Amino acid sequence: MNRKLIATTLVVAAAWTRKAVAEDGPKQPTGCTGPLDADAVVRCALAASPEVRAARAELDAAGGRRATASVWLPSNPTVAALFSNRRRPPPEAASVLNWSVVLSQELEIAGQRGARMDTIDAEVAARARRVGVAEQEVAAGALTAYYEAIAAQETLRFAEELAQTAQMLAAFAEGRAKEAILAGVEADVARAEATRIGLVRFEAGRRLTESHAALAVLLDVDTRRLALPGALVVPAVHLPSGGSLEDQALRLRGEVAAAEMERQVLERRLALVRRERVPNPTLSAWAERGEINDRILGVGLSIPIPLPAPVGRTRAGEIAETMAQIRAAESSEELVRRRVRLEVARAQATLEARQGAAGLFTGDLVKRARTNLSSLREAISSRQLSLREALLWQRSFIELLQADIEARLGSALAWVDLRRVVGLPFAASQGGAR
Repeated sequence: MNRKLIATTLVVAAAWTRKAVAEDGPKQPTGCTGPLDADAVVRCALAASPEVRAARAELDAAGGRRATASVWLPSNPTVAALFSNRRRPPPEAASVLNWSVVLSQELEIAGQRGARMDTIDAEVAARARRVGVAEQEVAAGALTAYYEAIAAQETLRFAEELAQTAQMLAAFAEGRAKEAILAGVEADVARAEATRIGLVRFEAGRRLTESHAALAVLLDVDTRRLALPGALVVPAVHLPSGGSLEDQALRLRGEVAAAEMERQVLERRLALVRRERVPNPTLSAWAERGEINDRILGVGLSIPIPLPAPVGRTRAGEIAETMAQIRAAESSEELVRRRVRLEVARAQATLEARQGAAGLFTGDLVKRARTNLSSLREAISSRQLSLREALLWQRSFIELLQADIEARLGSALAWVDLRRVVGLPFAASQGGAR
């Protein structure tokens, strides 16, 4: 997926969800304005993320449902009391108050409580995996915005330097054209190049503003307080050992684990529905005063009579629905596994290509390109080089330096994407949530 689309989606989702989530979330940790590094960006993004808070709230809600499912009795005991006044006519006239008290309790005898607990435990596990998924996506989106902001800042600084140089060359060319030393068309070429570089500068400013806004929203800080490093440094790539990346992704990715747990939730729900078909007996005990002065004690047992469908409720429809949902969940799990394998293959190939591209721009080559740009200005001023040749060479060096920034950005983003698709945690705090 396009990295700009991912970053834009996360920004919009963060802005929208922040209104829907409670405002009493965790406070933003210190050091979230700058100077920022990758670890600080991940830490601050996770602390400020409404998506992560919402996922953790869903996990807490599942914990509440577990407490509800852990009760021993399916319903509270019932007490019924009856009072009556018995009158006997003459010749043996009598009047006495009769009463009866009945205590009844519904019981589960088919292990429904254990089945409910198993279902809720699977749901809690699935929700815990979803928290890990949310943290992984938020961390990846924040690092993407972070590296794009640094690259945009470096591009803008370079474009401003070029714009000043281009204006100087254009003014120099116009002066020589007026002195009839230089053809007017060459002066127009210099002005056209200055205009082109000016457009590059404005585009770089737009990208910087956009990336700064995206990063500020994800970190929940003021854009004006962000302090970024001066240059984009390609992060060191440390691929995990012990098996292929595809195997590790299938083992570590939260989406895979969540899909497995959601299937288990449905399987345990099916077991629960089947157990709930067993009728719950009701045990009762009563005490009664009847006739004139009789004392009666007794116990009773009532069992619902199951009737076949469609007269009675057999839960056959719920069982068929749950079995169909299990089949759908199995298909969804297989789709997730396929998508993960494809994402890993693409991310690995992209990282190798981006690293190869970044490796072409050696430090000595970039340094000489910057030095040559300064030398071109001096060569033109001393008339050692024609303006047309100087502008042509200048464009080559400019494109080289711009490509260097893009190559470093591409390598950094490719490493972020590979960590995301493999499921490698971006921060130590994520390890326990997976």
